[in-house]
Amino acid sequence: MAKTPDNKMELPVRLQNMVTFRISRLHARLNAQATNILKEAADISLMQWRVFVMLESHGRITPAEIVRQTDLDKSQLSRAVKSMVERGLITSEASESDQRAHNLNFTEKGLEVFHLARPHMRRRQTRLLNALDQKEQEALFGALQKLDAVMDEIEAES
Repeated sequence: MAKTPDNKMELPVRLQNMVTFRISRLHARLNAQATNILKEAADISLMQWRVFVMLESHGRITPAEIVRQTDLDKSQLSRAVKSMVERGLITSEASESDQRAHNLNFTEKGLEVFHLARPHMRRRQTRLLNALDQKEQEALFGALQKLDAVMDEIEAES
């Protein structure tokens, strides 16, 4: 066992007690579950679902704006957008104000696919949230916000 600076014995850290491990494991399980639900319900990927959710909440939006608001991986988003355009699920039109930017929007087919997946994903979200009472939900989201803030501090230090 290692000793601390004040010469005390340090107990080993169990992997299951590490915040990063627990969040990573939960993240992987949530993504795998969502991926299965979306594949079965509407034959779309998780990234495609996220594009649909952004379109539902914001209307026409550029991929750059999606990345800015969500921190999604730019290249994964780009591949999802390309496949959605090819499948006729969304449109991608050059912006009138900036020809480099493209506005995304639902097609009729895309709306149909989105509406196939939405009830399944909403049920899942409701079930996840209902596992926690109101105080636990507030504590969870408060804790996540604090962890985000600490991550910002750590990044600023390096």
